Amino acid sequence: MHKYDNFMNRLMLLCFSNIGLQLLGFVYRIFLSRFAGAEGLGVYRLAYSAYTVIHAAALSGVTMACTRLSAEWSAQGKTGSVRLLVRRAFRTFTVFFLSAGSVLLVFRDWIGCNILGDHRTVDAMPFMLICIALTGIENVLKSTMIGLNRVDNAAVSELTEQLVRIGATILLLSFEQTEDLGRIAVLIFLGMSVSECVSAFIMVRMYHGMHLPKSCPPPVDADPFWKIVLPVSLSALLTNGIASAGAVVLPTRLMASGLSQTEALSELGIVSGVASPIMLLPIALLSSLCTVAMPQASRYVSLHDRKLLQHFTSQSLFATGIVGIPATALLLPLAPVIARLFFYRAVPMGYFWLIGISAIICYYQMITASLLNGIGKQQFAVMTALSGEALQLVLVYILAGEPHLRVYGFLIAECIAPLWVTLCNLSRLVTSKALVIRLQRFLGAPALCGFAILLWTRVFYTFFSGWLGEQWAALVCTVVCAGALYLCFLRLFDIKLEKYLSVKGRGQHDFMLFY
Repeated sequence: MHKYDNFMNRLMLLCFSNIGLQLLGFVYRIFLSRFAGAEGLGVYRLAYSAYTVIHAAALSGVTMACTRLSAEWSAQGKTGSVRLLVRRAFRTFTVFFLSAGSVLLVFRDWIGCNILGDHRTVDAMPFMLICIALTGIENVLKSTMIGLNRVDNAAVSELTEQLVRIGATILLLSFEQTEDLGRIAVLIFLGMSVSECVSAFIMVRMYHGMHLPKSCPPPVDADPFWKIVLPVSLSALLTNGIASAGAVVLPTRLMASGLSQTEALSELGIVSGVASPIMLLPIALLSSLCTVAMPQASRYVSLHDRKLLQHFTSQSLFATGIVGIPATALLLPLAPVIARLFFYRAVPMGYFWLIGISAIICYYQMITASLLNGIGKQQFAVMTALSGEALQLVLVYILAGEPHLRVYGFLIAECIAPLWVTLCNLSRLVTSKALVIRLQRFLGAPALCGFAILLWTRVFYTFFSGWLGEQWAALVCTVVCAGALYLCFLRLFDIKLEKYLSVKGRGQHDFMLFY
Protein backbone atom coordinates (compact mmCIF):
# COMPACT_ATOMS: atom_id res chain seq x y z
CA MET A 1 0.00 0.00 0.00
CA HIS A 2 1.20 3.49 -0.80
CA LYS A 3 2.50 5.22 2.29
CA TYR A 4 -0.06 8.02 1.81
CA ASP A 5 -3.74 7.15 1.99
CA ASN A 6 -6.23 8.85 -0.30
CA PHE A 7 -7.08 12.13 1.38
CA MET A 8 -10.57 12.15 -0.07
CA ASN A 9 -11.32 8.70 1.36
CA ARG A 10 -10.31 9.86 4.82
CA LEU A 11 -12.27 13.08 4.46
CA MET A 12 -15.44 11.32 3.31
CA LEU A 13 -15.16 8.71 6.07
CA LEU A 14 -14.93 11.43 8.69
CA CYS A 15 -17.75 13.36 7.02
CA PHE A 16 -20.15 10.41 7.20
CA SER A 17 -19.01 9.67 10.73
CA ASN A 18 -19.48 13.26 11.87
CA ILE A 19 -22.85 13.52 10.16
CA GLY A 20 -23.94 10.50 12.15
CA LEU A 21 -22.50 12.00 15.30
CA GLN A 22 -24.21 15.33 14.67
CA LEU A 23 -27.58 13.66 14.12
CA LEU A 24 -27.13 11.55 17.23
CA GLY A 25 -26.08 14.65 19.17
CA PHE A 26 -29.17 16.43 17.89
CA VAL A 27 -31.36 13.60 19.17
CA TYR A 28 -29.42 13.69 22.46
CA ARG A 29 -30.15 17.41 22.90
CA ILE A 30 -33.83 16.87 22.15
CA PHE A 31 -34.08 14.37 25.00
CA LEU A 32 -32.10 16.66 27.32
CA SER A 33 -34.46 19.50 26.50
CA ARG A 34 -37.45 17.31 27.28
CA PHE A 35 -36.06 16.02 30.60
CA ALA A 36 -34.23 19.11 31.88
CA GLY A 37 -36.15 22.03 30.39
CA ALA A 38 -34.63 25.35 29.45
CA GLU A 39 -33.50 26.21 33.00
CA GLY A 40 -32.02 22.74 33.51
CA LEU A 41 -30.02 23.12 30.30
CA GLY A 42 -28.80 26.46 31.63
CA VAL A 43 -27.55 24.87 34.87
CA TYR A 44 -25.85 22.08 32.93
CA ARG A 45 -24.26 24.68 30.63
CA LEU A 46 -22.79 26.47 33.66
CA ALA A 47 -21.33 23.21 35.00
CA TYR A 48 -20.03 22.37 31.53
CA SER A 49 -18.08 25.65 31.59
CA ALA A 50 -15.84 24.22 34.32
CA TYR A 51 -15.55 20.97 32.35
CA THR A 52 -14.25 22.75 29.24
CA VAL A 53 -11.56 24.59 31.22
CA ILE A 54 -10.17 21.41 32.82
CA HIS A 55 -10.45 19.55 29.53
CA ALA A 56 -8.52 22.26 27.68
CA ALA A 57 -5.81 22.48 30.32
CA ALA A 58 -5.20 18.73 30.39
CA LEU A 59 -5.69 17.70 26.77
CA SER A 60 -5.57 20.45 24.14
CA GLY A 61 -1.80 20.68 23.76
CA VAL A 62 -1.24 16.95 24.23
CA THR A 63 -3.70 15.91 21.53
CA MET A 64 -2.42 18.49 19.06
CA ALA A 65 1.14 17.27 19.58
CA CYS A 66 0.02 13.66 19.03
CA THR A 67 -1.73 14.50 15.75
CA ARG A 68 0.97 16.74 14.32
CA LEU A 69 4.02 14.71 15.32
CA SER A 70 2.54 11.33 14.38
CA ALA A 71 1.65 12.78 10.96
CA GLU A 72 5.12 14.28 10.44
CA TRP A 73 7.02 11.24 11.68
CA SER A 74 4.95 8.83 9.60
CA ALA A 75 5.55 11.00 6.50
CA GLN A 76 9.29 10.86 7.25
CA GLY A 77 9.27 7.09 7.81
CA LYS A 78 9.67 7.33 11.61
CA THR A 79 6.50 5.48 12.59
CA GLY A 80 8.44 3.55 15.22
CA SER A 81 8.74 6.71 17.32
CA VAL A 82 4.97 6.95 17.76
CA ARG A 83 4.96 4.55 20.73
CA LEU A 84 7.33 6.89 22.56
CA LEU A 85 5.07 9.80 21.65
CA VAL A 86 1.99 8.06 23.10
CA ARG A 87 3.75 7.20 26.37
CA ARG A 88 5.00 10.77 26.74
CA ALA A 89 1.51 12.09 25.98
CA PHE A 90 -0.08 9.90 28.68
CA ARG A 91 2.46 10.98 31.28
CA THR A 92 1.94 14.63 30.42
CA PHE A 93 -1.85 14.31 30.49
CA THR A 94 -1.71 12.62 33.90
CA VAL A 95 0.33 15.46 35.40
CA PHE A 96 -1.89 18.16 33.88
CA PHE A 97 -5.10 16.39 34.86
CA LEU A 98 -4.08 15.79 38.47
CA SER A 99 -2.99 19.40 38.85
CA ALA A 100 -6.16 20.92 37.40
CA GLY A 101 -8.47 18.32 38.93
CA SER A 102 -7.07 18.84 42.42
CA VAL A 103 -7.80 22.56 42.22
CA LEU A 104 -11.37 21.87 41.11
CA LEU A 105 -12.03 19.31 43.86
CA VAL A 106 -10.52 21.33 46.70
CA PHE A 107 -12.27 24.57 45.77
CA ARG A 108 -15.42 23.13 44.19
CA ASP A 109 -17.82 24.81 46.62
CA TRP A 110 -16.23 28.21 46.11
CA ILE A 111 -16.03 27.72 42.32
CA GLY A 112 -19.65 26.61 42.07
CA CYS A 113 -21.10 29.36 44.25
CA ASN A 114 -18.82 32.32 43.49
CA ILE A 115 -17.45 31.74 39.97
CA LEU A 116 -20.21 29.74 38.28
CA GLY A 117 -22.79 31.53 40.38
CA ASP A 118 -25.02 28.51 41.04
CA HIS A 119 -24.52 26.05 43.92
CA ARG A 120 -26.40 23.37 41.95
CA THR A 121 -23.31 22.82 39.80
CA VAL A 122 -21.11 21.64 42.71
CA ASP A 123 -22.31 18.03 42.94
CA ALA A 124 -21.51 17.39 39.26
CA MET A 125 -17.81 18.26 39.56
CA PRO A 126 -16.46 14.86 40.77
CA PHE A 127 -18.28 13.14 37.90
CA MET A 128 -16.92 15.56 35.34
CA LEU A 129 -13.39 14.70 36.51
CA ILE A 130 -14.07 10.99 36.01
CA CYS A 131 -15.32 11.82 32.54
CA ILE A 132 -12.21 13.87 31.70
CA ALA A 133 -9.87 11.11 32.92
CA LEU A 134 -11.51 8.61 30.59
CA THR A 135 -11.66 11.17 27.77
CA GLY A 136 -7.92 11.66 28.09
CA ILE A 137 -7.23 7.99 27.35
CA GLU A 138 -9.51 8.08 24.34
CA ASN A 139 -8.35 11.42 22.92
CA VAL A 140 -4.62 10.71 23.12
CA LEU A 141 -5.03 7.49 21.16
CA LYS A 142 -7.61 8.94 18.77
CA SER A 143 -5.50 11.99 17.87
CA THR A 144 -2.50 9.72 17.28
CA MET A 145 -4.52 7.48 14.97
CA ILE A 146 -5.78 10.48 13.01
CA GLY A 147 -2.18 11.55 12.49
CA LEU A 148 -1.41 8.03 11.23
CA ASN A 149 -4.38 8.18 8.82
CA ARG A 150 -6.39 5.63 10.84
CA VAL A 151 -9.55 7.73 10.87
CA ASP A 152 -11.67 4.59 10.62
CA ASN A 153 -10.74 3.73 14.21
CA ALA A 154 -11.61 7.22 15.39
CA ALA A 155 -14.96 7.09 13.58
CA VAL A 156 -15.95 3.76 15.16
CA SER A 157 -15.02 4.99 18.62
CA GLU A 158 -16.91 8.27 18.31
CA LEU A 159 -20.10 6.70 16.96
CA THR A 160 -20.10 4.02 19.65
CA GLU A 161 -19.49 6.62 22.34
CA GLN A 162 -22.40 8.79 21.20
CA LEU A 163 -24.80 5.85 21.07
CA VAL A 164 -23.82 4.73 24.56
CA ARG A 165 -24.05 8.30 25.87
CA ILE A 166 -27.58 8.75 24.57
CA GLY A 167 -28.72 5.41 25.93
CA ALA A 168 -27.05 5.77 29.34
CA THR A 169 -28.21 9.36 29.90
CA ILE A 170 -31.80 8.65 28.88
CA LEU A 171 -31.92 5.60 31.15
CA LEU A 172 -30.52 7.54 34.10
CA LEU A 173 -32.85 10.51 33.64
CA SER A 174 -35.86 8.24 33.09
CA PHE A 175 -35.06 6.16 36.18
CA GLU A 176 -34.56 9.15 38.48
CA GLN A 177 -37.45 11.34 37.26
CA THR A 178 -36.11 14.16 39.43
CA GLU A 179 -36.83 17.86 39.20
CA ASP A 180 -33.64 18.78 41.06
CA LEU A 181 -31.67 20.59 38.35
CA GLY A 182 -28.36 19.97 40.10
CA ARG A 183 -29.11 16.25 40.21
CA ILE A 184 -29.95 16.33 36.50
CA ALA A 185 -26.51 17.80 35.77
CA VAL A 186 -24.94 14.97 37.82
CA LEU A 187 -26.84 12.34 35.84
CA ILE A 188 -25.81 13.88 32.51
CA PHE A 189 -22.13 13.79 33.46
CA LEU A 190 -22.55 10.25 34.77
CA GLY A 191 -23.97 9.22 31.39
CA MET A 192 -21.01 10.90 29.70
CA SER A 193 -18.62 8.97 31.94
CA VAL A 194 -20.21 5.65 31.01
CA SER A 195 -19.85 6.43 27.31
CA GLU A 196 -16.24 7.58 27.71
CA CYS A 197 -15.42 4.34 29.52
CA VAL A 198 -16.67 2.31 26.55
CA SER A 199 -14.87 4.57 24.07
CA ALA A 200 -11.59 4.42 25.99
CA PHE A 201 -11.76 0.61 26.07
CA ILE A 202 -12.34 0.49 22.30
CA MET A 203 -9.45 2.83 21.55
CA VAL A 204 -7.02 0.86 23.74
CA ARG A 205 -7.95 -2.36 21.95
CA MET A 206 -7.56 -0.71 18.55
CA TYR A 207 -4.22 0.83 19.48
CA HIS A 208 -2.81 -2.52 20.54
CA GLY A 209 -4.17 -3.99 17.31
CA MET A 210 -2.14 -1.58 15.19
CA HIS A 211 1.08 -3.47 16.04
CA LEU A 212 3.37 -0.46 15.85
CA PRO A 213 7.09 -1.27 15.86
CA LYS A 214 8.30 -1.93 19.41
CA SER A 215 11.73 -0.54 18.64
CA CYS A 216 11.09 3.17 18.93
CA PRO A 217 14.26 5.26 19.27
CA PRO A 218 13.45 8.91 20.03
CA PRO A 219 13.77 11.42 17.18
CA VAL A 220 16.93 13.48 17.00
CA ASP A 221 15.02 16.57 18.12
CA ALA A 222 12.84 15.74 21.14
CA ASP A 223 11.80 19.34 21.73
CA PRO A 224 8.89 19.60 19.24
CA PHE A 225 6.59 17.84 21.70
CA TRP A 226 7.04 20.48 24.37
CA LYS A 227 7.11 23.33 21.84
CA ILE A 228 3.59 22.30 20.90
CA VAL A 229 2.22 21.15 24.26
CA LEU A 230 3.21 24.02 26.54
CA PRO A 231 2.07 27.06 24.52
CA VAL A 232 -1.06 25.34 23.21
CA SER A 233 -2.09 24.06 26.66
CA LEU A 234 -1.51 27.41 28.32
CA SER A 235 -3.31 29.38 25.65
CA ALA A 236 -6.17 26.84 25.48
CA LEU A 237 -6.56 27.10 29.25
CA LEU A 238 -6.78 30.88 28.99
CA THR A 239 -9.01 30.79 25.91
CA ASN A 240 -11.48 28.31 27.36
CA GLY A 241 -11.33 30.07 30.71
CA ILE A 242 -12.37 33.32 29.07
CA ALA A 243 -15.01 31.54 26.97
CA SER A 244 -16.42 29.88 30.10
CA ALA A 245 -16.36 33.22 31.86
CA GLY A 246 -18.53 34.52 29.02
CA ALA A 247 -21.06 31.75 29.64
CA VAL A 248 -21.06 32.60 33.35
CA VAL A 249 -21.21 36.36 32.77
CA LEU A 250 -24.15 36.12 30.37
CA PRO A 251 -26.82 35.19 32.98
CA THR A 252 -25.57 37.89 35.35
CA ARG A 253 -25.63 40.52 32.60
CA LEU A 254 -29.11 39.39 31.57
CA MET A 255 -30.23 39.81 35.16
CA ALA A 256 -28.66 43.28 35.13
CA SER A 257 -30.80 44.07 32.08
CA GLY A 258 -33.96 43.26 34.01
CA LEU A 259 -34.48 39.48 33.77
CA SER A 260 -34.87 37.17 36.78
CA GLN A 261 -32.38 34.35 37.43
CA THR A 262 -34.83 31.76 36.12
CA GLU A 263 -35.45 33.79 32.97
CA ALA A 264 -31.72 34.36 32.44
CA LEU A 265 -30.87 30.66 32.79
CA SER A 266 -33.78 29.77 30.51
CA GLU A 267 -32.47 32.13 27.82
CA LEU A 268 -29.01 30.59 28.14
CA GLY A 269 -30.56 27.14 27.83
CA ILE A 270 -32.55 28.11 24.72
CA VAL A 271 -29.51 29.59 22.97
CA SER A 272 -27.06 26.80 23.89
CA GLY A 273 -29.46 23.85 23.92
CA VAL A 274 -31.96 24.63 21.16
CA ALA A 275 -31.02 27.40 18.70
CA SER A 276 -27.27 26.72 18.42
CA PRO A 277 -27.55 22.93 17.87
CA ILE A 278 -29.95 23.54 14.98
CA MET A 279 -27.84 26.13 13.20
CA LEU A 280 -24.59 24.25 13.84
CA LEU A 281 -25.69 21.03 12.14
CA PRO A 282 -23.31 21.67 9.17
CA ILE A 283 -20.35 21.61 11.54
CA ALA A 284 -20.27 17.83 11.07
CA LEU A 285 -18.92 18.34 7.56
CA LEU A 286 -16.58 21.22 8.36
CA SER A 287 -15.06 19.61 11.45
CA SER A 288 -14.14 16.61 9.30
CA LEU A 289 -12.20 18.83 6.93
CA CYS A 290 -10.46 20.57 9.85
CA THR A 291 -9.56 17.24 11.45
CA VAL A 292 -7.71 15.95 8.40
CA ALA A 293 -6.44 19.35 7.18
CA MET A 294 -3.97 19.86 10.04
CA PRO A 295 -1.97 16.61 9.60
CA GLN A 296 -2.15 16.96 5.82
CA ALA A 297 -0.67 20.45 5.95
CA SER A 298 2.01 19.14 8.32
CA ARG A 299 2.99 16.53 5.75
CA TYR A 300 3.46 19.15 3.05
CA VAL A 301 5.56 21.29 5.39
CA SER A 302 7.74 18.30 6.32
CA LEU A 303 8.20 17.51 2.59
CA HIS A 304 8.92 21.20 1.77
CA ASP A 305 6.29 21.27 -0.98
CA ARG A 306 5.05 24.87 -0.92
CA LYS A 307 3.14 24.68 -4.20
CA LEU A 308 0.92 21.83 -3.07
CA LEU A 309 0.56 23.44 0.35
CA GLN A 310 -0.80 26.63 -1.23
CA HIS A 311 -3.17 24.66 -3.43
CA PHE A 312 -4.33 22.62 -0.46
CA THR A 313 -5.05 25.68 1.71
CA SER A 314 -6.92 27.30 -1.17
CA GLN A 315 -9.06 24.20 -1.72
CA SER A 316 -9.73 23.90 2.01
CA LEU A 317 -11.02 27.48 2.27
CA PHE A 318 -13.18 27.07 -0.82
CA ALA A 319 -14.63 23.81 0.51
CA THR A 320 -15.41 25.53 3.81
CA GLY A 321 -17.38 28.24 2.06
CA ILE A 322 -19.17 26.08 -0.50
CA VAL A 323 -20.34 23.69 2.22
CA GLY A 324 -20.87 25.99 5.20
CA ILE A 325 -22.68 28.95 3.63
CA PRO A 326 -25.35 27.11 1.55
CA ALA A 327 -25.97 24.56 4.33
CA THR A 328 -26.55 27.37 6.84
CA ALA A 329 -28.77 29.19 4.32
CA LEU A 330 -30.86 26.03 3.91
CA LEU A 331 -31.38 25.72 7.67
CA LEU A 332 -32.22 29.36 8.33
CA PRO A 333 -35.84 29.45 7.04
CA LEU A 334 -36.55 26.03 8.58
CA ALA A 335 -34.97 26.59 12.00
CA PRO A 336 -38.12 27.95 13.77
CA VAL A 337 -40.11 24.96 12.46
CA ILE A 338 -37.44 22.50 13.64
CA ALA A 339 -37.41 24.15 17.09
CA ARG A 340 -41.17 23.78 17.41
CA LEU A 341 -41.38 20.23 16.10
CA PHE A 342 -38.39 18.71 17.91
CA PHE A 343 -37.86 20.86 21.01
CA TYR A 344 -41.39 22.24 21.54
CA ARG A 345 -39.83 25.70 21.83
CA ALA A 346 -40.65 28.99 20.12
CA VAL A 347 -37.34 30.71 19.38
CA PRO A 348 -37.11 34.25 17.95
CA MET A 349 -36.04 34.32 14.31
CA GLY A 350 -33.40 36.92 15.15
CA TYR A 351 -31.56 34.33 17.25
CA PHE A 352 -31.24 32.03 14.25
CA TRP A 353 -30.04 34.81 11.93
CA LEU A 354 -27.25 35.90 14.27
CA ILE A 355 -26.24 32.34 15.18
CA GLY A 356 -26.16 31.45 11.47
CA ILE A 357 -23.86 34.37 10.66
CA SER A 358 -21.66 33.50 13.62
CA ALA A 359 -21.55 29.85 12.52
CA ILE A 360 -20.33 30.71 9.02
CA ILE A 361 -17.59 32.94 10.40
CA CYS A 362 -16.60 30.24 12.90
CA TYR A 363 -16.26 27.69 10.10
CA TYR A 364 -13.66 29.91 8.44
CA GLN A 365 -12.00 30.44 11.83
CA MET A 366 -11.81 26.67 12.37
CA ILE A 367 -10.20 25.88 9.03
CA THR A 368 -7.70 28.76 9.17
CA ALA A 369 -6.69 27.74 12.71
CA SER A 370 -6.26 24.11 11.60
CA LEU A 371 -4.08 25.18 8.67
CA LEU A 372 -1.95 27.41 10.91
CA ASN A 373 -1.48 24.55 13.36
CA GLY A 374 -0.52 22.29 10.47
CA ILE A 375 2.22 24.60 9.20
CA GLY A 376 3.68 25.06 12.67
CA LYS A 377 2.16 28.45 13.52
CA GLN A 378 0.20 27.18 16.48
CA GLN A 379 1.47 29.95 18.76
CA PHE A 380 -0.05 32.58 16.49
CA ALA A 381 -3.29 30.59 16.16
CA VAL A 382 -3.76 30.29 19.89
CA MET A 383 -2.89 33.94 20.52
CA THR A 384 -5.49 35.13 18.02
CA ALA A 385 -8.02 32.74 19.54
CA LEU A 386 -7.19 34.16 22.96
CA SER A 387 -7.62 37.73 21.74
CA GLY A 388 -10.95 36.75 20.15
CA GLU A 389 -12.29 35.26 23.38
CA ALA A 390 -11.17 38.31 25.33
CA LEU A 391 -12.89 40.59 22.82
CA GLN A 392 -16.05 38.51 23.01
CA LEU A 393 -16.08 38.61 26.81
CA VAL A 394 -15.82 42.40 26.81
CA LEU A 395 -18.56 42.72 24.19
CA VAL A 396 -20.85 40.32 26.06
CA TYR A 397 -20.39 42.30 29.26
CA ILE A 398 -21.22 45.56 27.49
CA LEU A 399 -23.96 44.49 25.08
CA ALA A 400 -25.86 41.77 26.98
CA GLY A 401 -26.49 44.12 29.87
CA GLU A 402 -28.36 46.58 27.64
CA PRO A 403 -32.15 46.21 28.20
CA HIS A 404 -32.87 46.70 24.49
CA LEU A 405 -30.37 44.01 23.41
CA ARG A 406 -30.01 41.30 26.07
CA VAL A 407 -29.44 37.95 24.30
CA TYR A 408 -29.05 39.75 20.98
CA GLY A 409 -26.03 41.54 22.47
CA PHE A 410 -24.46 38.19 23.29
CA LEU A 411 -25.11 36.90 19.76
CA ILE A 412 -23.69 40.06 18.18
CA ALA A 413 -20.52 39.54 20.22
CA GLU A 414 -20.37 35.96 18.89
CA CYS A 415 -20.28 37.38 15.35
CA ILE A 416 -17.69 40.11 15.87
CA ALA A 417 -15.07 38.13 17.84
CA PRO A 418 -14.62 35.19 15.40
CA LEU A 419 -14.51 37.63 12.48
CA TRP A 420 -11.51 39.32 14.07
CA VAL A 421 -9.79 35.97 14.65
CA THR A 422 -10.47 34.79 11.09
CA LEU A 423 -9.01 37.94 9.54
CA CYS A 424 -5.88 37.62 11.69
CA ASN A 425 -5.46 33.95 10.73
CA LEU A 426 -5.86 34.70 7.03
CA SER A 427 -3.26 37.44 7.17
CA ARG A 428 -0.80 35.08 8.84
CA LEU A 429 -1.38 32.37 6.24
CA VAL A 430 -0.68 34.91 3.50
CA THR A 431 2.49 36.27 5.13
CA SER A 432 3.68 32.69 5.69
CA LYS A 433 3.30 32.10 1.90
CA ALA A 434 0.90 29.26 2.58
CA LEU A 435 -2.07 30.97 0.90
CA VAL A 436 -2.93 33.29 -1.97
CA ILE A 437 -6.16 35.21 -1.26
CA ARG A 438 -8.91 34.85 -3.88
CA LEU A 439 -12.07 36.42 -2.39
CA GLN A 440 -14.23 35.61 -5.39
CA ARG A 441 -13.46 31.93 -4.95
CA PHE A 442 -13.38 31.79 -1.14
CA LEU A 443 -16.46 33.93 -0.48
CA GLY A 444 -18.14 35.17 -3.67
CA ALA A 445 -19.30 31.90 -5.24
CA PRO A 446 -20.35 30.33 -1.89
CA ALA A 447 -22.31 33.47 -0.92
CA LEU A 448 -24.12 33.56 -4.27
CA CYS A 449 -25.02 29.90 -3.94
CA GLY A 450 -26.15 30.41 -0.34
CA PHE A 451 -28.39 33.36 -1.25
CA ALA A 452 -30.14 31.32 -3.93
CA ILE A 453 -30.60 28.37 -1.56
CA LEU A 454 -32.07 30.70 1.09
CA LEU A 455 -34.68 32.09 -1.30
CA TRP A 456 -35.67 28.75 -2.80
CA THR A 457 -35.90 27.04 0.59
CA ARG A 458 -38.49 29.61 1.62
CA VAL A 459 -40.39 29.06 -1.63
CA PHE A 460 -40.30 25.28 -1.22
CA TYR A 461 -41.53 25.35 2.38
CA THR A 462 -44.33 27.80 1.61
CA PHE A 463 -45.45 25.64 -1.30
CA PHE A 464 -45.28 22.28 0.48
CA SER A 465 -46.85 23.52 3.73
CA GLY A 466 -49.80 24.94 1.75
CA TRP A 467 -50.12 21.89 -0.50
CA LEU A 468 -49.60 19.13 2.08
CA GLY A 469 -51.00 20.93 5.13
CA GLU A 470 -48.60 19.04 7.43
CA GLN A 471 -45.45 20.61 8.89
CA TRP A 472 -43.49 17.35 9.14
CA ALA A 473 -44.12 16.39 5.53
CA ALA A 474 -43.44 19.94 4.34
CA LEU A 475 -40.15 20.01 6.26
CA VAL A 476 -38.94 16.72 4.77
CA CYS A 477 -39.94 17.65 1.20
CA THR A 478 -38.31 21.06 1.53
CA VAL A 479 -35.01 19.61 2.73
CA VAL A 480 -34.98 17.08 -0.12
CA CYS A 481 -35.76 19.67 -2.80
CA ALA A 482 -33.38 22.30 -1.42
CA GLY A 483 -30.61 19.70 -1.14
CA ALA A 484 -31.16 18.62 -4.73
CA LEU A 485 -31.09 22.26 -5.82
CA TYR A 486 -27.82 22.73 -3.97
CA LEU A 487 -26.23 19.87 -5.91
CA CYS A 488 -27.51 21.42 -9.14
CA PHE A 489 -25.89 24.73 -8.23
CA LEU A 490 -22.59 22.95 -7.68
CA ARG A 491 -22.85 21.49 -11.17
CA LEU A 492 -23.76 24.92 -12.54
CA PHE A 493 -20.48 26.20 -11.12
CA ASP A 494 -18.85 23.13 -12.72
CA ILE A 495 -17.84 21.91 -9.27
CA LYS A 496 -17.27 18.17 -9.18
CA LEU A 497 -17.21 17.00 -5.58
CA GLU A 498 -15.92 13.56 -6.54
CA LYS A 499 -12.73 15.22 -7.78
CA TYR A 500 -12.25 17.36 -4.69
CA LEU A 501 -8.82 16.73 -3.24
CA SER A 502 -8.53 13.43 -5.14
CA VAL A 503 -5.14 11.81 -5.64
CA LYS A 504 -3.50 11.09 -8.96
CA GLY A 505 -0.90 8.92 -7.28
CA ARG A 506 2.49 10.04 -8.57
CA GLY A 507 4.44 9.43 -5.38
CA GLN A 508 2.86 12.43 -3.67
CA HIS A 509 -0.55 14.08 -3.43
CA ASP A 510 -1.47 16.08 -6.51
CA PHE A 511 -4.85 17.63 -5.92
CA MET A 512 -7.13 18.34 -8.83
CA LEU A 513 -8.84 21.68 -9.23
CA PHE A 514 -12.59 22.01 -9.06
CA TYR A 515 -12.76 23.79 -12.37
